[in-house]
Amino acid sequence: MDDQANKLAVSRRQLLAALGMAGVMMSLGTAAANGETVLQHVYGPGGTGGPECGEASIACAASVDELRLTEPACEGQLLYLTGYYADTPGIGDGLLTAEQGTFTDDGGSVFRSGKPEWYWKRLGTELVLEHFGVVRDDVSAAAANAARMTAAFRVTGYTMSATPHMTYVYEGDVTLDTAHALNGRKAVFRGMAGCIRIASPGCVVHSPVLDDSLRTDNRRSMLVEADHVQIVHAEFKGNGHQECCLEITGSHASVSHSKLRDASYMILATTGRGTHISGCYFTGGNTRAVLTAARTGAAVIPWGDAIKLSSDTNDLANPNASGRHDNIITNNLFEDVYRDCVDLFTDGSRTVFSHNVIRNHHWNILDIKCIYRDVPANGTSVDPGRREEALIATGNLIHNVDNPYSSGESLFSVVHYKNPESAGKVPDYKLGPNKISIFGNQIDGVFGYVFRALDSSDVSYRDNEHYNLVNNAIYITGESGTRHIDVDRNKFYYANGKDHWGNPLQVIRRTSANCARGSVSFNKFVCDRKDGFRGAVAAVVMGDRMSANGNIGEGFDFVVEAAKGTNLVCDGTEAHDCKAAVRVGQYGAVTGVRVSRTYASSCAQVVAVNTANTAKLMLVDNDGVDITGTAYSDVSAIASKVVRNNQSM
Repeated sequence: MDDQANKLAVSRRQLLAALGMAGVMMSLGTAAANGETVLQHVYGPGGTGGPECGEASIACAASVDELRLTEPACEGQLLYLTGYYADTPGIGDGLLTAEQGTFTDDGGSVFRSGKPEWYWKRLGTELVLEHFGVVRDDVSAAAANAARMTAAFRVTGYTMSATPHMTYVYEGDVTLDTAHALNGRKAVFRGMAGCIRIASPGCVVHSPVLDDSLRTDNRRSMLVEADHVQIVHAEFKGNGHQECCLEITGSHASVSHSKLRDASYMILATTGRGTHISGCYFTGGNTRAVLTAARTGAAVIPWGDAIKLSSDTNDLANPNASGRHDNIITNNLFEDVYRDCVDLFTDGSRTVFSHNVIRNHHWNILDIKCIYRDVPANGTSVDPGRREEALIATGNLIHNVDNPYSSGESLFSVVHYKNPESAGKVPDYKLGPNKISIFGNQIDGVFGYVFRALDSSDVSYRDNEHYNLVNNAIYITGESGTRHIDVDRNKFYYANGKDHWGNPLQVIRRTSANCARGSVSFNKFVCDRKDGFRGAVAAVVMGDRMSANGNIGEGFDFVVEAAKGTNLVCDGTEAHDCKAAVRVGQYGAVTGVRVSRTYASSCAQVVAVNTANTAKLMLVDNDGVDITGTAYSDVSAIASKVVRNNQSM
């Protein structure tokens, strides 16, 4: 047998192997039925080749380099490529057919041949990255792999995917600018520098594993630039020091049923609109250190937000740009996240945060504020028309959070931070967040504050249940003014009347008389006094036109403290096992306070008035009234109206 016959025989055997045993058996059955030989059935009536090509129709190449030198004998000639590279047979192999015409050698699906205007084209409809020369698990091939993967995802006419559970090391950006899908099939993409850039609108990214253990640039694993991109069943393994795992700048991106861990921001959504994050698992953070504002150095404490939402810096020059995000964050699990679950540095957003589970957490659940950290050198406050808006947080289950109480952090933080340009608080509450509703959440075990509101308006915290609290829960202040901050219909349960440091508890604290037109109503406060200590005050009310109606307290010194301000209304307070239900004027002058329908059982007093600096006081339909101090033996001396009170205890 001459050399050509030997080569032909080898190619036939390799071709049959490529077709697989199932194909061979099918061929045998069909051939027997038709009276053909197996080779006639596979290659055509010529016996070993088609009628035009004959014996020369079968070809074989040991590598792509050899393939590009091989000349087709005729249209439709078959060729078996034993491997993309000669030293790795079986990887990137497959059947190709000869075609004449004008094509582009893309390095994977179509190759030029040794004959001008003739090409070799892969058969079938499915390709993997190895068909484009992507080398598995080889650092030395990382730079070339980035270009090869980019070329692979530009192929048309084939379904493109990774090989399941293989590892691909790349260095430099891998860009998907035309692909409809990235089918990761749980293959590992291990980036050294650069990222996987999704620039194709509507692209579906399914089940890749992005491993940053080799990363040196500390930036991001994946960047979504296009609109309407879907990321499903992905896994992001941060290296504990990178800026983010996934950055989203396109609009209407969806991230679902994915795992993200160990980065300063696991998802960083900066300029897009309509981000939807659901069914994901977040854990860890920046385990090495905190990056500075300029990202040039680091502090020493761990850092790590699960999600950061931040607006487009390009909008800063456009006062009419509302920058609305319309985000939905739902049904996620946040576990042992180092910093915030969601850090909202956005302007005018409408965000829903619902039905998530947060456990073993270390900082804020929602950190809602209105400065840009996209200008990291100094931060820039937004104008009054571009503040956080219409945020809803509901149905979340929160367990075991140890946010740093001494720093004033809280599970739900509604605040406008200090403006670096004025070295103080902003001059107008209208610059702060507004239209925020937090309701229907269950919270079990919190070390720090639960809810904090500062320099904001139209904020509602209602119908939430709190168990196993150990410190003050609610902190509301108004250095620059707060308006319509309502804390209504909540339940607060304490096992002890003193906080972690042994100080008497104030469940709801208002520390400034700049608050206005807020409500602390229809709440239930229970302190079991396990160690014999009462809580100090359930709710401190300060400000202008504030109301505290229908509150129930058990085991506190005072249920409601109408402490300072004007036109305060305290109606329907109910107290059990307390010193008094309501106390007036503890922290300064009060004008126009109305205390009515107060009821107390097992209490030393019902209503106690604590200061002479009280004007226009009205006491109506209370069980009992007492003036603390020797100077005021007759309540009528400082009250404008005292009617229908039972003053005998």
